[in-house]
Amino acid sequence: MSATIILVIVNVLISWICFSNASLFQRLAHRPWLVDHSKQYDRWITSGFVHANWLHLGINMFVLWQFGQVVEDQFIAISGPVTGVIRYLTIYLIILVASSMPSYLKHQDDPGYVSVGASGAVSGILFAYVLFFPWRPLYLYGLIPIYSILAAVGYLIYSSWASKQNRGVINHDAHFYGAVSGLLLTSLFYPQVFMAFLRQIIPF
Repeated sequence: MSATIILVIVNVLISWICFSNASLFQRLAHRPWLVDHSKQYDRWITSGFVHANWLHLGINMFVLWQFGQVVEDQFIAISGPVTGVIRYLTIYLIILVASSMPSYLKHQDDPGYVSVGASGAVSGILFAYVLFFPWRPLYLYGLIPIYSILAAVGYLIYSSWASKQNRGVINHDAHFYGAVSGLLLTSLFYPQVFMAFLRQIIPF
């Protein structure tokens, strides 16, 4: 069983339990005030395995399953089955933490702020995919083809706009910073992939 499938299963199980257990939901969610004042640092990770509702969970897990498996396979092809999987999981978890850092800094004095979701980490994996395949088409709404690099730019613009709306417990800041983290970390682990990406978008 692949690491991607395991991540999907763990996300589904924990989110499912939390849908009917409000106290557990609140204990696992990202609450910067409690991270800062009660030293509950585990929330950096646990909040990425809890979701607001089935739609939020379904979209994140569909994107993770569709693109994460491809990225994981690319890591394995470059680094081998053990190192590749370790690097894939390491990047996923680092992105999960890094993508929540801006909201932590912004809301650490707000005891009412709560956010959940794997969106930051999933965004990072999606943008790692873009590094490997910038011109491979994605299908918007399953019908409209759009190059992955153009979809990525549009996604960044949307995430930046949505973060300013500040609605609900979905952390749109995490989408943006997760995407950037995915690009940077994948390039750090595999600089040859970044160079190949540059050659594809800027021929030289």
